[in-house]
Amino acid sequence: MKKQGLIILGCLILTMDVFAQSGRDLYNKELSFTTENDAYLLRKADAYYTNGFFVKETRALESKDRKTIRSFEFGQMIYTPLKEAYTSAKDIDRPYCGYLFAKLDQTSFPEAGSVLQYGASLGIVGPASFGEDVQNGYHKLLGYSRFAGWNTQVRDAAGIDLNLMYSRTLLEYNHWLKVMPAGEAKLGSTFTNASLGAYTSLGEFNENANSALWNARVDNKPGEGKTELFFYWYPQMILQAYNATVEGGLFSKGDSAVLGKTKRWMFQQAWGLCFAKGRWTTRLAIIYQSREAEAQKNPQRYGSIQLGYRMH
Repeated sequence: MKKQGLIILGCLILTMDVFAQSGRDLYNKELSFTTENDAYLLRKADAYYTNGFFVKETRALESKDRKTIRSFEFGQMIYTPLKEAYTSAKDIDRPYCGYLFAKLDQTSFPEAGSVLQYGASLGIVGPASFGEDVQNGYHKLLGYSRFAGWNTQVRDAAGIDLNLMYSRTLLEYNHWLKVMPAGEAKLGSTFTNASLGAYTSLGEFNENANSALWNARVDNKPGEGKTELFFYWYPQMILQAYNATVEGGLFSKGDSAVLGKTKRWMFQQAWGLCFAKGRWTTRLAIIYQSREAEAQKNPQRYGSIQLGYRMH
């Protein structure tokens, strides 16, 4: 009887341990969708960076010494001038262009508070990016006017680009304020630029290696999945050396395209709100960007909406 009691007790302990382990969430993959458009700011203007759509899969990699995540992203970006009407090249202050790409990134957290990300993208500008088709399609669906100058768009040109980003926590106060300078660089035949900025986060957030700010809520270890709710501000100064969506392909300009000249210095800032709980992550942001091309008449503003879902 005593032995039977010990066996039953052992089984109960084992069962409780199994349930305890299964109750701890382990999500090593995340699928996210992001849509960007100036219409989200309830403005009548529809110009410059007018629409973007991105699908990203992120997963945690096996690593003994430090957390590492890898992401694959597929996306499209569409650019137009300020005016919908077209009578001559003077009406185009920023070239018509679509950009379709696939991107592979790897992010690691080499030290406490630091973030290192690097990757590569392969893409194409021009008619093969389907920018004209997509914009005309949703404009027709929503009853918007059609841009008349797509026949002058940037011509087809494929490109490959490398990207690098490093950030490190400079200041953290009482677990509700965090300041993180960040440097980014891109080198390639579509974009070549460098930027310097700083994230300022206010609210409830996880450490960088587990924060939605860095799309880092995936892990190979079970955890409690602390809820995040924070506001962030990210201003950047950007030095542009080349931008194919303005200047055309680096090695192939094509014929009959109305191209522009890239503005060397550009200022950009984002105000965002992030909420992450359980499997779900939601991010809302407003982005302001100064003139991207020399002939561009106005700066631009657009909204960004992201929804992510974690999986086993």
